[in-house]
Amino acid sequence: MAPPRCACWLLRFLLLQLALLLPCSCLASTHQTAAGGEAALLLKIKSLWGDPPALAAWNASAAGVYCDWPRVGCDTAGRVANLTLASAGITGLFPNAIGNLSALTYLNLFNNSIFGAFPTALYRCTSIQYLDLSYNNLTGELPPDMGRSLGENLTTLVLDDNLFSGAIPPSLGSLKGLQTLCLSDNPFDAGELPASFKNLVNLTIFCAGNCNLVGEFPSSVLEMVELELLDLFNNALTGSIPPRLWSLRKLQILNLSYNNFTGDVVVDDGNGMAARSLTEMDISSNYKLTGSIPEAFGLLENLTLLYLMFNSFSGEIPASIARLPSLWDLELSNNQFTGTLPAEFGKHSNLGYLDVGDNALTGALPEGLCARGQFIYFRADNNHLNGSIPVSLANCATLQTLSLNNNQLTGAIPQDFCAGGGQLDYLGAENNRLNGSIPSGLANCATLRKLYLSNNQLTGIVP
Repeated sequence: MAPPRCACWLLRFLLLQLALLLPCSCLASTHQTAAGGEAALLLKIKSLWGDPPALAAWNASAAGVYCDWPRVGCDTAGRVANLTLASAGITGLFPNAIGNLSALTYLNLFNNSIFGAFPTALYRCTSIQYLDLSYNNLTGELPPDMGRSLGENLTTLVLDDNLFSGAIPPSLGSLKGLQTLCLSDNPFDAGELPASFKNLVNLTIFCAGNCNLVGEFPSSVLEMVELELLDLFNNALTGSIPPRLWSLRKLQILNLSYNNFTGDVVVDDGNGMAARSLTEMDISSNYKLTGSIPEAFGLLENLTLLYLMFNSFSGEIPASIARLPSLWDLELSNNQFTGTLPAEFGKHSNLGYLDVGDNALTGALPEGLCARGQFIYFRADNNHLNGSIPVSLANCATLQTLSLNNNQLTGAIPQDFCAGGGQLDYLGAENNRLNGSIPSGLANCATLRKLYLSNNQLTGIVP
């Protein structure tokens, strides 16, 4: 299974919630005052963008009620304070005229086709609090002075998924009021995170994935004690994951996947596992993370998603992980785990996804994987598992994928697959030691698309 990058959808959700929490004076239409110049500015901006259909209601005949125009919000003085232009089909350069909206506090241009350099015209918007320019085609280097020039009121700066190059400006560390900073998916020059970022102690969301970061884990991040979401996905960070990371008490989402971290994952006995708010953790695809899964991970009672695949972890899978009460998605494939699968799997949470393929696991398959009736996906290919396929798995009405190829399973395939209909899409058990007849009940699997049973000792015909 190739799981999605875990932080992205949640980030957009959190940013939306932040937008909804802005003061009503910035978001709602209000009484119009004598600010006719604001309407003229909006019409000029629309024209410079080639009159996109999403802004068709912005027209001179309705200039007297411009605060009622869609995607516009005004303050109590009738000045434009909010422009919500996400996914508006806008193409073109950033209009300098936006810098003349002196009361602008909120600007969202997410997911358009705006090109050119970072708009320094925004320096004139001294009240700006929320700026989202993500998912556009902006290019060039970020201005070295942008952190000193964007104003002390800025709390949200989102620049993801553009084409910015050069260095990440150290001056961003001057924006001490920032609560959200997202720089991900830009082709910055290879370099370390500026040391000045240690001043961003109010950050709750920090995203710098796929930014060509190099060096060891940035020590400045460890000073961001308010962090709830940290995404450093797909960089070239090296060295160990610092034990102090687990002292960030408010951390909920952690993505360190696709880096070059090495060594054991250590939870400091002094601070312990303080990050007990974690709900999603992805440290997959570092390849050289070693040692066992820390027992302290079993204290993360809010954890719903844990991705450790494509590393060099070894030892047994702790039973404490299987007992996590919120666990929904656990990916442990392509490591060096040994021992048996804990019998507790599926009994303590609404487990939906479990991938333990490509390890050296032995013993029987757990009976309780579908105990909560939510189990969807199970992959255990390329291990040394033995015993029979549990009848409880065959009876699992929610199961869509069951992949047990290349093990040492014995006995008959249960007759119960799809007895009550079910949703089974993939059944793989080739290269085992299964015997008996191929279950005729498989004919009832209306959704079954792929069936792999070769290289066993089965008899009969495929129904």
